[in-house]
Amino acid sequence: MNWRVEEGDPRYETLSQGFNQRWVGRPSYIQLIHDDASAVAAVREAVENGLRPTVRSGGHCYEDFVANTGGVVLDLSLMNGVRKGTDNRGEAAYIVEAGATNWDVITTLFRRFGKAVPGGSCYSVGSGGHVAGGGFGFLSRRHGLVVDHLVQVDVVTVRGGPDEPPVVEVVSAHREDDGPEGDLFWAHTGGGGGNFGVVLRYYFADDIPEPPARVWLSSIAWPWKDGLLERPEDFERLVKNFGTFFAEHSAKDERLYPGLFSILKLTHKANGNVVLLSQWDEEDPELLDAYVRAMEAGVATSSTAQLFSVGGIAVHLPEKRRQMPWFQATQTLNGSGDNQRGKYKSAYHRHPFTQEQIDSLYSWLTLDVPGADMSKTLVQADSYGCRINRPHPGDTAVPQRDSIFKLQFQSYWTDRAEDDLHTGFMRDWYADLYRATGGVPEISDDRNDRVTDGAYVNYPDTDLGIATDRDPAYPRLYYKGNYRRLQDTKRHWDPRNVFHHRQSVRLP
Repeated sequence: MNWRVEEGDPRYETLSQGFNQRWVGRPSYIQLIHDDASAVAAVREAVENGLRPTVRSGGHCYEDFVANTGGVVLDLSLMNGVRKGTDNRGEAAYIVEAGATNWDVITTLFRRFGKAVPGGSCYSVGSGGHVAGGGFGFLSRRHGLVVDHLVQVDVVTVRGGPDEPPVVEVVSAHREDDGPEGDLFWAHTGGGGGNFGVVLRYYFADDIPEPPARVWLSSIAWPWKDGLLERPEDFERLVKNFGTFFAEHSAKDERLYPGLFSILKLTHKANGNVVLLSQWDEEDPELLDAYVRAMEAGVATSSTAQLFSVGGIAVHLPEKRRQMPWFQATQTLNGSGDNQRGKYKSAYHRHPFTQEQIDSLYSWLTLDVPGADMSKTLVQADSYGCRINRPHPGDTAVPQRDSIFKLQFQSYWTDRAEDDLHTGFMRDWYADLYRATGGVPEISDDRNDRVTDGAYVNYPDTDLGIATDRDPAYPRLYYKGNYRRLQDTKRHWDPRNVFHHRQSVRLP
């Protein structure tokens, strides 16, 4: 088989781009990685020839960190195995190769072993980046982040100073390791992809969760037309209901609602509906019904079964809730959306939206933008907390461990001519929403001092600065107080800065 794809090869155009169609690269070539030896050889060849290696597993990087290069793309999509084995301590573990998609992981762990990791629902996201950034999904309030179950990572690293021959090798770093290997493992529990080396595989503890036999799905919507648009007080009440509920039910020792994961999709009025999508993992739906009533309380506009949604997950139920087997529900929720042009932003919230923020949300979601199709523009609030909030901020590289929900701002379009309209809208909206803290969701060590707690590394946003800036915002917003340890890890394992991109961890 020809493992190298160069211009002229019919595979080149497809393998040069990922999910976000804004980014189409022209790499010198694409190297298909199929085992450890090919990974080591590909990295060594790139370094010796002065070519920058970038790594792709599923292709879902929202920015141009992989595509924008004249170097080499290392494509790990062929390394997609999921199996049972042992870690380097001889302990039983579930092994996931970096090219395995979320769907590979979900189907294999469930069908072969009756197990699950609390990962994302978008089926085509690759494990290589998903896990390294932390990873979360519909089971996370009960079972934590994906990296909370990680025990080992195998990584191709490049060591040696600029005047020394590069040492390219596979390093197995375990969570029980001390010293540099321990730091390398820790860096892959939320330090983001493309910073320290090429991840080949992850090992998860033998006691990863068993998924529930059945879950309830609830999917309801409130119409903009003749509804929220004409009654802004309904929009305000709905947003306040969501924030109040999860402020009361997201503590690390939450007893009633750890089995609830809910998404409030605040869409632009051009979409037609604001949507609430929920999964409840217990047999009795009484508490789920109570939650839905709490969301509807004080909202005069009637909710209906969901008819239409955007942003990767669209669940169309003829009734407000339905019970189904967990695996079937996961298939129902399983969507990455069409490959389109997109812009994304994120924020962690420790407290409900302020009145100023609610007013900003309503203003921007009802704003007309001539020349742009805004029907696929929204901010999605994902419930957070519970088991996610148990670890200390320094236990993993993910420091946001006391949030109640996480926001993902999304805008999708297909016409290149609309690029500036959508990216400008998103930039201005975000800056306005967080104008009280300088236009970004600022952090604080004191939970009571800030509504927000930074941004999510797996939803990268170059408006937060780039690595060549003198004082970019992204290191503190993504990593908070963990950034210095990540820099020290970078200095030890990648002193040449071989693995870098526009928002990579910088050498100290």
